[in-house]
Amino acid sequence: MTITRQMLDTTYVCWFRNKRNTEKAKQEILKRFSEEPDDIHHWTEQDIYEQSRKIIACWDNA
Repeated sequence: MTITRQMLDTTYVCWFRNKRNTEKAKQEILKRFSEEPDDIHHWTEQDIYEQSRKIIACWDNA
């Protein structure tokens, strides 16, 4: 699974509610999860959720 800008702005918009530096967090999430790591490995929804939660928390505290 990969994630797109449109998904961040619609499906996952609740992740960013009442957070600071959301644009920087979105950029980092897209940089990491917009492509699969390689042909064999794929991001799971849980991978994306857990890592995105950490990225958003980091940027919210920045």
